Amino acid sequence: MNGMGRILTGWMQRWSLSLRHNTQAEDLPDRQNSPRLQVEDYPQGYPRFSTLVATHNAFHVYRRFSTLRARLLLLKQDKLAALEKQLEMVDQQEPNPLFLASCRRDKNVEREAILSRIDTALVDYGKFTPFLFSHPSPLYSMIERSRQILSLEPAKTRDISSLDHWVDGNACLARDETAYLLRPRDLVSIAPLPDDAVARVESWLADRLMHCWKDFRELPFHNVSRDPNVYICTSSALTRATRFLIAVLLILLLLIPMVICSAQKNMTARIVVVGVAASLFIAIVSVVIKARSIEIFMAGATYATILVVFVAGTNAGSNF
Repeated sequence: MNGMGRILTGWMQRWSLSLRHNTQAEDLPDRQNSPRLQVEDYPQGYPRFSTLVATHNAFHVYRRFSTLRARLLLLKQDKLAALEKQLEMVDQQEPNPLFLASCRRDKNVEREAILSRIDTALVDYGKFTPFLFSHPSPLYSMIERSRQILSLEPAKTRDISSLDHWVDGNACLARDETAYLLRPRDLVSIAPLPDDAVARVESWLADRLMHCWKDFRELPFHNVSRDPNVYICTSSALTRATRFLIAVLLILLLLIPMVICSAQKNMTARIVVVGVAASLFIAIVSVVIKARSIEIFMAGATYATILVVFVAGTNAGSNF
């Protein structure tokens, strides 16, 4: 146990030096230009809070106003439905069938006015004008804008809680203006989300390191804030360590069933091992990785196929 402890201690020291070196290399351009300001260096209120939000993409969480968007869409929809009924009534009461057969000869002023109002309402409700050449000046309708907002990923509970705890601890903003954090179901993240599995494991790894390694907070990438209760990692070294940990876990998840199957001479026991390993793999993929059903099915089928081929090969080799 003492030897294992020395090995772990040496590994942590080497990783600490690597983190310091990588972080210093990443911050070198900033240090050459000017000293890096921390969150507490900004005035209290919105200057400090906006600086905190800008330190990490995960903090860019805002309300989508789903209820208001639904209400406006319902009102616009009802307005179009009323105009549709007016147009149908005018068409039914048209005394001259020729006006209905040719739009060029249609002299009905009332129908022309209704169609003009319908056109204006449709532009705002459901019509979409695509990009013209390379000029980014599209005309987005209410439906298109709502579709884009609703397609954004919901904000993570961890990020909302972090902002809420910071607001409670600093008390530098009006309570009414931070009440949006109390509506977690309406909050979305506008930043592109990283790999979900990597983000979860990275958060777990950071929490464990903070609790088990007292020098972890003294690393250079924690200089975003002087508040001892604020932890914001700005280094890619932790992400690389997380990816390495995930790779090791995947290798173990693949090799351990193979080793167990090699030790088993009974074919029934091997099949049970394959079934348990495949079930465990699918469960891990379903929980940790945000994937579609077909992707989970393909990953599970591929994993089970590898194990079955290995078992069949070892069984054929043992027969000779």
